[in-house]
Amino acid sequence: MEQTASVTVEVRSSSTLSPRDAFEQWEALMADAIVPSAISPLHDGCWNGKITSTQFDRVSVALMRASAQQVNRTQRMVSRSQGEYLLANIVLEGTNWTEQQGRTAESVAGSIAFYDSAQPLLSRTTDNAMSTLLRAPLQPVLDYAGLARDELPFAVPIPADGAMGVVTRFFRDMADLSNEEAERANVAFDGQTTGMLASALLLAVGKASPAPADSLYTRQQMMAYLRKRFTDPDLTVDEIARACLVSRRTLFRMCEGLGGPGALIRRMRIEHARRQLRSEPTRSLNSIAATSGFASDRHFYRAFQLETGMTPGEFRSQFAVAASGARRVARQLPG
Repeated sequence: MEQTASVTVEVRSSSTLSPRDAFEQWEALMADAIVPSAISPLHDGCWNGKITSTQFDRVSVALMRASAQQVNRTQRMVSRSQGEYLLANIVLEGTNWTEQQGRTAESVAGSIAFYDSAQPLLSRTTDNAMSTLLRAPLQPVLDYAGLARDELPFAVPIPADGAMGVVTRFFRDMADLSNEEAERANVAFDGQTTGMLASALLLAVGKASPAPADSLYTRQQMMAYLRKRFTDPDLTVDEIARACLVSRRTLFRMCEGLGGPGALIRRMRIEHARRQLRSEPTRSLNSIAATSGFASDRHFYRAFQLETGMTPGEFRSQFAVAASGARRVARQLPG
């Protein structure tokens, strides 16, 4: 997991910073925290904006307060962007009007609205408005929620009360954390901020249940966890199930067609050992067995033969012969 950093920046026009220069700085900050957009003030005179941005799991959480502004994300900006994001605006103070896909969401304090970064939008705010802004890769949130893109209520203001209020307060509180507490929260809530955002979508569309426990998102979580832990010889099926927040039965169902979690781990370890056998021809087989996650040499030899049909020594010798032949052919080629 990358280290979490909560960054607060304030931009204010002054005698030494022109409004134009201030907005260039502000546009850069907003592009980094949310998405690239063209921003302009809605009144003359002194202008200021302040934003605190933190990355939790895949979700960027930003707390923003600013003078009245207009934000325009054009089709050209959309076409130049990489990745598609779910955007959410939780209005805390003031009013926000955002147009997207032929709808205009008039969001007042105590409401949330969702937007699609892959579609142009035009947004205006009242003076000194304050919002918690969320950005997350769209597809993982859809996978987690078990929703299709056309089910999402884009540009529709939704009251942030009841169960939805629990979700919006969660992100509001996350946006307020100090650097140290943000890092602790990122560890404690690893993988769960996407789930909270998916919960908000489910509440918005009136559905109560998330995706099945063996959904694409959960399988991706499992594979990411295994890639980090497969070389640990003490890794157990129960540990994997706990890390993915599923039962043992669900974990085995997720691995249907793969031979089960044990077979999947064994193949990952064997592939790791094969890479080492090819790249480190003088390294001992005992050392390769240990660094690949096998508890003993005996287990390594048995698993390797089961997967490849040969012993580790035979594989290394066969690769060495093939490599030698390739070098000999290369030397004989003209030029």
